[in-house]
Amino acid sequence: MEEEKIMLPGQTPDGNWILSVLVKRSYLIKPDKACERTQAKKCVKGDSFYGDPKNTSVEFESDLVPFKLATDIVFNGLAYVPDTRRKVSKLIASLIVGQYRKDILVIGDRTVVFHRKRKPTFTEPQPFIQMPIRYERAYGGIDIYSVPNNAYPYPRNPIGTGFVIKNTKASVQHLKLPNIEDPKAPLIPEKLIVGKFDSWTQQPEPQGLGWYHKCYQPRAEKAGILPLDQIHADEMREAYLSNVPKQEQADYDSIQLPKMNFKFFNGASTGLSVPYLQGDEKVTLLNLDANQQRFSFWLPSDKPEINMDIGQGAKPLQVVLHTLLIRQIDNQIDLVWRGAMPYPGPQWLPQMKHLKIEIQ
Repeated sequence: MEEEKIMLPGQTPDGNWILSVLVKRSYLIKPDKACERTQAKKCVKGDSFYGDPKNTSVEFESDLVPFKLATDIVFNGLAYVPDTRRKVSKLIASLIVGQYRKDILVIGDRTVVFHRKRKPTFTEPQPFIQMPIRYERAYGGIDIYSVPNNAYPYPRNPIGTGFVIKNTKASVQHLKLPNIEDPKAPLIPEKLIVGKFDSWTQQPEPQGLGWYHKCYQPRAEKAGILPLDQIHADEMREAYLSNVPKQEQADYDSIQLPKMNFKFFNGASTGLSVPYLQGDEKVTLLNLDANQQRFSFWLPSDKPEINMDIGQGAKPLQVVLHTLLIRQIDNQIDLVWRGAMPYPGPQWLPQMKHLKIEIQ
């Protein structure tokens, strides 16, 4: 079967230039067996969303990452009741890959009831058959009612639901509550009202199994200047200094752009960026398959061998797994592998006279 492959330059956390080769392979999921190779999906060139990027979650994050510190395990799909003939109001759904496990609490639709002189209460959850596992249904959102003319987005998940600053009828009555929660720390009425925006860090972390947006905290704060770009950033700051008013130059000089934390490049949900998988692990879905309450399969063991020649003879690359994406609706998985070798840097690329990549 064909596979999608891309070469791109990058950097490592310790400040080395690398040329990375990404190999993407797709497989059909086979119950209780190893996945079977199929025509590979194209590498995702840029993040794509379920709908409008302003209010929907990431469906596919870009594959074009030269260096990840860990394997991202990502599940795009739904949770299902054990018996589709009987609705339930809540259940635990679990994704297990090898020794790693993530549990989520899935709850039917609920809203908040406002009480003028006492704390809000929650309605009973509505029974359901299936539930999309997306961050729109996790804790978060934007409170536009508590403070007139001010909107307060929850920094961890502004597209979610349940985030509220003040206990007012406008902000609380009929507020939708999250469908996806942490089974060990579900939202309770006593934790609903934040009180003041600065206390958002004490609120629940949004839960999910899919991609976690680059612009949400705490992922966003890990972005910064790559190691080998620091010298250029310093030169630009120095060049602009003369345009800053003298009375503001001290403040300008004291504010430094952060250095890149390479954990930024891992976008899986909390608990699902794990030490590099080998590609032959067992995967078990609990209440995440439409037909079986417990559904298992094995990742394929055909880890690619990558050799690259940039003019100095073919060399084998150390290969690691960047991404395991389970596309439940399609009954398929995608694996993105990376091999990399050092090279002199971008200024050398025009001098490269020979490039050959072999994949087995």
